[in-house]
Amino acid sequence: MSSFKAARRAVQIGLVAAAFGATATAPALAAAPAPAPAPAPGSSAFGLTATGPVALPPLPVAQSLSDTVSRSLLRENLKVVDAGVLNVKAAKGYAHSDVATLKVPTAGLFAQAVSATCRDGRGVSHVANAVVAGKHLDVSPPPNTTVPFHVDGLGDGSVVINKQERLGDGRLRVTALAVRVPLGGGKAQTILVSSATCGKLPAKPVTPPHSAAPKPHPVRGDLPVTG
Repeated sequence: MSSFKAARRAVQIGLVAAAFGATATAPALAAAPAPAPAPAPGSSAFGLTATGPVALPPLPVAQSLSDTVSRSLLRENLKVVDAGVLNVKAAKGYAHSDVATLKVPTAGLFAQAVSATCRDGRGVSHVANAVVAGKHLDVSPPPNTTVPFHVDGLGDGSVVINKQERLGDGRLRVTALAVRVPLGGGKAQTILVSSATCGKLPAKPVTPPHSAAPKPHPVRGDLPVTG
């Protein structure tokens, strides 16, 4: 076979292979699914949770994207925390939690009532007749107010009142009390009381009404002729 015929044959093989490859990959590209839309942020609330040597999952918990959901618990009594009635509620753009008769003996913490409310991305919390290690706590202080305290023989602790956090998806989480209780030996117990999370759902885009282009009208007239 001459060099010219060999080169021509190689070109033909290359074209066939390229056409086959394009035909094989085309269905894969067409079948690639479109990314799913992100879910709309919902609302949630819980009354009490604890992490550390004594672990307690959030309870009770209410979650909702639309309708109002309410949960209640009569009492939660652990070695590190004691709480009376716990009520939580969640709805579209709204969440609320309240806890009555809170006691954290190791920290000398007592509160008659603790509540957090989140509505349309804004939050507020209240503590009634609250004291920690002999220090009285403000009823409704600015967000993220920290009150340090000391427990003899165990170490330093702190209470964050009206803790507010902006989540990655834009929702707001409000926790009325975030307590860090020293246990000695470098150990600590964290207790969160009355937490509410909500977000303002994005408004649906408004589609402008379709308007047809104006119908053209012929314009009659005489054009001047020169020459």
